[in-house]
Amino acid sequence: MQVTQNFVDWHCHLLPGLDDGATDLEESLEMARILAAAGFREVHCTPHLIKGAYEASADMVRARVADLQRALDEADIPLRLRSGMEYHLDEFLLDCLADPLPLGDSSIVLVEAPFQAAPPYLAEIMYQVIRRGFTPLIAHPERCEVFHDNSKLKTLQARSLGQNSELRGAKLLDTLRDMGCRFQGNIGSFAGFYGERVRRHAQRFLEMGLYTHLGSDAHDSRHLERNLTAGLATISRIIGTERDEALPGGR
Repeated sequence: MQVTQNFVDWHCHLLPGLDDGATDLEESLEMARILAAAGFREVHCTPHLIKGAYEASADMVRARVADLQRALDEADIPLRLRSGMEYHLDEFLLDCLADPLPLGDSSIVLVEAPFQAAPPYLAEIMYQVIRRGFTPLIAHPERCEVFHDNSKLKTLQARSLGQNSELRGAKLLDTLRDMGCRFQGNIGSFAGFYGERVRRHAQRFLEMGLYTHLGSDAHDSRHLERNLTAGLATISRIIGTERDEALPGGR
């Protein structure tokens, strides 16, 4: 791939050995080479924080970022790494924000919503995050059923929430956006990596201007070059430009 851009990756599991992302330094370096070749110059390292599964501390993430940055510099890979975490939206999220690790030097906190979450609960938690002075960046909404308008989801919500089932799909997205939430799309979604249904949702969200940031959400080097090539080409086609400043969170 020819390097013509200066992209920012806002969501990447590049750090080795902290979660289900890169397993070792060699894998991290290979992922980094692919990202750099695709035109990325800055990558936010965002390992999962899920209680009982992945529980790296903020200090540990910062230390691993510094270690990996040294390895990239020694390998002459032109990427600048930033610290961050991907917080799981559960009952522990607000407690985790007592010692948070926002993205880089910002007040933005990357949050992964459960693929099927109760909308009122999701909206309330996001409100509490904002009250604590942070800006939630909701990861890959195109992959989350709660943000989709479809009859199956409406039936599930009607059963679980009774009459309080109107906050869903587009209305839920509008509510969260009005609150101040931002939204991160996965580049691989536009390449069909998660299936045709997710690809259609990603394209629709991009066309409606929902995304404020983009990320690879890369966990390993497999298919990464293909996903970046196809995904970025689709995104550029939809927004009608090749300029990096026109891409969500592009620089």
